[in-house]
Amino acid sequence: MRFNRDRRAFTLLEVLMAVGIFAFAGLGLMLALESTLDGARATQREAEVRNGLANRLARLSVGPLRPVKNEDVENGVKYVIEADREEVTNTDRTLLRGFWRIRATAQWTSPGGPQTWTVSHLVYRSDG
Repeated sequence: MRFNRDRRAFTLLEVLMAVGIFAFAGLGLMLALESTLDGARATQREAEVRNGLANRLARLSVGPLRPVKNEDVENGVKYVIEADREEVTNTDRTLLRGFWRIRATAQWTSPGGPQTWTVSHLVYRSDG
């Protein structure tokens, strides 16, 4: 059997090296994709929590107010809503009545550890 030395072909070593390079590149792409998906999931979760906090603040801000503290759990997130009177003074130390502190807190566990977000605002209701 005679070999033609002018004919060029890939050796087994060259083929194995090419497969190894492609496998390494594919692995890098898979890791990058996994990281991107984790970030997208975290962003989606934070958007859900943000919407939950906004909805609870909005519901509590409408209508007559009374002191309240309620807890509920939705989709693995614990929400605590609170409303209580707050004393507010102006620049000359005059007490302004009728203000309420409305607060909503969300607590959940993410892959990075426990998370807590709190949002609050003041609402004015006349005492009459």
